[in-house]
Amino acid sequence: MTAQQHTPVANVYSVDRQLGEADGLLVALDFDGTLAPIMDDPDAPQITQANLRAVERLVDHPDTLVAVVSGRQLADLRPRVGIEGIRYVGNHGLEYTVDGEREVHPEAEAQMEDLQNAREEIERRLTEFEGVHVEDKAVTLTVHYRRARDVSAEEVTAVVEDVVEPVEGLKTSNGKMIVEVKPTVEWHKGAIVERLRDEVPASWQTVYVGDDTTDEDAFRVLGEDDFGVLVGERATAADYRVQDQAEVSRLLNWLVGVLGGEMPEE
Repeated sequence: MTAQQHTPVANVYSVDRQLGEADGLLVALDFDGTLAPIMDDPDAPQITQANLRAVERLVDHPDTLVAVVSGRQLADLRPRVGIEGIRYVGNHGLEYTVDGEREVHPEAEAQMEDLQNAREEIERRLTEFEGVHVEDKAVTLTVHYRRARDVSAEEVTAVVEDVVEPVEGLKTSNGKMIVEVKPTVEWHKGAIVERLRDEVPASWQTVYVGDDTTDEDAFRVLGEDDFGVLVGERATAADYRVQDQAEVSRLLNWLVGVLGGEMPEE
């Protein structure tokens, strides 16, 4: 199975023996579009009940470390999942929990004043664009245009880039119907996955599941014995895919079964 094949979750069953022989699993999961459906209102998504139950089963397994790795602010992410025993990672890894306490990447923290100045200028310039919203996530900004009227993605992106480009230490990136502003620190979802892997035994394998372009950084750092699973249909560095967000709970329950030595249905 290659990264370019469009395959349903059933085809992932072919790796059950390899996963079943692992001493343990680090399971890292994106939130929006993975644990929760994508919605027009960015404040609306919550983890689905099916995924909630599946993640709780994974957390209860003694040989797993489960992390939710999101672009959302940590304070926003945690209550949307609400499961104890998970490692929560916000802002693509710039915020994370250590023993339940929030920590911030020091280089990101140093850029917070410049970020707030950029937010004020971006909001001023985007005032006339109906449906465009700037979300302040403390150490990053997300400009949402999913509900924008009479304005294109290119126009919104051009405004944000015009504000950010002259500011040393800040950069922009694009995701699904968003433009993000973040510190230029070399830190992303892949970097935080590597950090998480340092916290588990070397014999454990990693499973990363995500749908957005920002998840590609995580897919690219996975080793030969690890498993990247894309949610959706597009070119990807992931080795496997599921068709849509509704399939994620089936995948997670299948992982629980593999850890317990259960043979999947053919």
